[in-house]
Amino acid sequence: MLIALYARTSAADLGVEPVAQILAGLAVYAAGRGWEVAVECSDQGPFPEGQREGLRRLLRAVRAKAVQGVVVRSLSHLAHSLRHLSDLGHLLAVKDVALIATDDFLDTTDPGGAIRWRDWLEISARLDRQLRAEAAKVARVRTPGERWGRPAAVVNALELLTWWEGRGGRRPLSLRELARKLGVSQATTRKRLHALRAAGQVDDEARARALATRGGHRRGGRPANPLDDDALTAAWKLQLQAARRRGTTPSISAIAHTLNIRRSRVRSRLEEMGLLSESQSLVPQGAQEKDR
Repeated sequence: MLIALYARTSAADLGVEPVAQILAGLAVYAAGRGWEVAVECSDQGPFPEGQREGLRRLLRAVRAKAVQGVVVRSLSHLAHSLRHLSDLGHLLAVKDVALIATDDFLDTTDPGGAIRWRDWLEISARLDRQLRAEAAKVARVRTPGERWGRPAAVVNALELLTWWEGRGGRRPLSLRELARKLGVSQATTRKRLHALRAAGQVDDEARARALATRGGHRRGGRPANPLDDDALTAAWKLQLQAARRRGTTPSISAIAHTLNIRRSRVRSRLEEMGLLSESQSLVPQGAQEKDR
């Protein structure tokens, strides 16, 4: 039987037993069983959340069906959580690859061990589904005075302004780059910028100077359609007049269709020009924009 060996130093092994020594012990065990070692994979360090190139190599071999079994010293070396272990176990079962953990007395080449492992996978998967379903039900329970939905993403205002305005000689980031930098969505970034601009904390002139110094944004992909402020203002006024007659708010979708510009760009530019806030006083209170 062709097998793969995998070793990772645990916190207890750190500085005491290197992965080479662990692999040597596994190789001796495999030789005693008459198995042929096809792949040896290892990862350094006791931290399961770090980079694990050895585990990736092992999984590639399993998916390619290049091995018929995986031998590890402990299941804790192979997985970083019970759910991760359960997912790995299901993958091995689908690929018909045996799992042997010497210190945990697990050997799925033995019929009894295979049955116990299969039962554990079924129980753990069912438990995980039940716990996730229960957590989802608890999340849907609305208590008085508590906001519904996920908690709002936390954005550091100083970091946002630093990268948006290009403080300290930095290159000002675009909205997409800024959202990626902060780890939030573009919509969240846009809302936070709008709130800071309304509070007078955003220096758009400093951003413009920094962009001029740097030669503008990095360009890539298709060139954007030019957005003419005069045409945008004229289309906005027409929509505003039609909205007064209907008793609703102006349709940004209609403006975007007329100018052949994305709605997000139209909305962003209208906010920068202050036209969206101006329209609130010209339409009935409580009116909702249809294209939101």
